[in-house]
Amino acid sequence: MVSCIAPKNRKPEIARAKQEAMAHIRFLASDELKGRKPGTPEMKIAARYLVEQFRSFGLQSFSTTNEYFQAVPVELLTSTSKKTVSCNNVVGYIEGSDSILKKEYMVLMAHYDHLGVIPDTVNAQSDSIYNGARDNGMGITALLCAAKKFSKNKPLRSVIFLATTGEEEGMQGSDFFIKKCPVPVNSIFFVLNNDGGGYNDTTLIRIGGINEINFSANPWKNKIGSGINCLPYPEELQYLFKEGDAIIFSEMGIPSITISPGFDKIDEAILKYIHKPTDEAGDDFNYSYLAKFCLAYYEMSCSIANSGKLPSWKKGSLYYSKGIELYGK
Repeated sequence: MVSCIAPKNRKPEIARAKQEAMAHIRFLASDELKGRKPGTPEMKIAARYLVEQFRSFGLQSFSTTNEYFQAVPVELLTSTSKKTVSCNNVVGYIEGSDSILKKEYMVLMAHYDHLGVIPDTVNAQSDSIYNGARDNGMGITALLCAAKKFSKNKPLRSVIFLATTGEEEGMQGSDFFIKKCPVPVNSIFFVLNNDGGGYNDTTLIRIGGINEINFSANPWKNKIGSGINCLPYPEELQYLFKEGDAIIFSEMGIPSITISPGFDKIDEAILKYIHKPTDEAGDDFNYSYLAKFCLAYYEMSCSIANSGKLPSWKKGSLYYSKGIELYGK
């Protein structure tokens, strides 16, 4: 029987998650990976790292991919030039344990690209590597955490794990995935994207797009097992949902949300790091919060993958008619 219930004593689990999450994010956001810019050798190293993690968890690969790699052409634009570079989404899946429900897929997604190296033309001695620990090292670390836990606790429905490229260049990786989807698009019943720009409240996580969707049982009502409160994006920041990968799926009619680290407003604690060279996994990074954030993402995912009734768009949602068109109901 599948269980998403957390043990009463979470300390050992959180301690293990902290060590694993710290290792992932310190590597992915290290100076050696030079900000994971699409088309760079360092981005390829990051992709290979994800592949090795997927393989170690025993994730299956689709026949339409090359050992988890889904080749994606990413167009890079500057004020003076345009070029297309060869990149990869990294895609794997775990087949559901139920003989009928396994034909339904949930997608867990996070982008692993960032901005790369941007020299400071004013101060040549300043740090020029945009490491992307919070954006989106936290999201991709949570994806890896969930993949490992699902590999040990097989869900009823199938789960696709999607690490996208080209998000910073206009969600190109997610757009390519849905256009070249390895499963029928209408077999995807839900998407949990994981993306953010930082945190200024470590007592909670934020969820974008949740107000548009019906759930048979709300898996994040009040506190979840990891002890973190779950709240929708603040009303004045709801627009942020449309600026990430999840919107690509929503516009196809697939119920989708974005999970983000805790924030109550865009203040100095956020602006200090977002899209800046200071966004590093250094001594000031809260690794204990990262561990709880990762576990919370898994707990939500597990609850939905094993729920009795699938999530659906609320009537009146911008995407309700698209959902009817996609699913025929």
